Amino acid sequence: MDVIEGKELELILDSREEGKRLDLRDRYIANANLAGRDLRNIDFSGSTLEKVDLTGADMDGDNVHKVWFKDCPMHGVKLTNCDATEATFRWIDLTDGDISGTNIFSSLLEYAKLDGLKYDDRTQYYKLRCPETGPFIGWKCCTEWRVVQLLIPADAKRVSATANTCRCSKAKVLSIKSIDETIKYDWAQSTVDPDFYYETGKWVYPSSFEEDRWKDSSPGIHFFMERQECVDYQTK
Repeated sequence: MDVIEGKELELILDSREEGKRLDLRDRYIANANLAGRDLRNIDFSGSTLEKVDLTGADMDGDNVHKVWFKDCPMHGVKLTNCDATEATFRWIDLTDGDISGTNIFSSLLEYAKLDGLKYDDRTQYYKLRCPETGPFIGWKCCTEWRVVQLLIPADAKRVSATANTCRCSKAKVLSIKSIDETIKYDWAQSTVDPDFYYETGKWVYPSSFEEDRWKDSSPGIHFFMERQECVDYQTK
């Protein structure tokens, strides 16, 4: 991985050809002050940015797929219309930033500061994947390819991070069927905890529930909103 630091990066930016997309893929970029800079139309995909000050920078339309932002100030950054899938923003200050029109599928936002972060209807995977209020149906796959239909009640806590999976604090098992829906079962065993079972007609409760939505792999009953999503995940 090529290393680019401080002055060298500024020279690259100052000499870039106007209107041409700048290729900064798979680089290690460090120790640079890009606060307030025009960084539009750059492909950073696969790169690591460490100690790069991006405060108030304009990154509209950039590709930051799988970028690891490490100790990068990003207060007020304009990260609009970007591919930010699988990007890592852990511990990053995104206060008053803007991710309108950006896809953040499977990005990591644990411990990030998100106060005042702007988004719109085109922003993908920032809003809750499941309904914020009321009861609804969820789906999960268990061992032996058994698909469990769950009723998540109105009083259940529910969260989702930046992917298709959701978590809840309790649910009722409505049905358990084979993937092709030709066989009904009375019970199904969790693929994660061999001592956790789902039984038709009974309520299930996790041992604990993590309310921080951005901690995706954490306690709770994990489920999908669509049956096919559940099947696709289990059979991939």
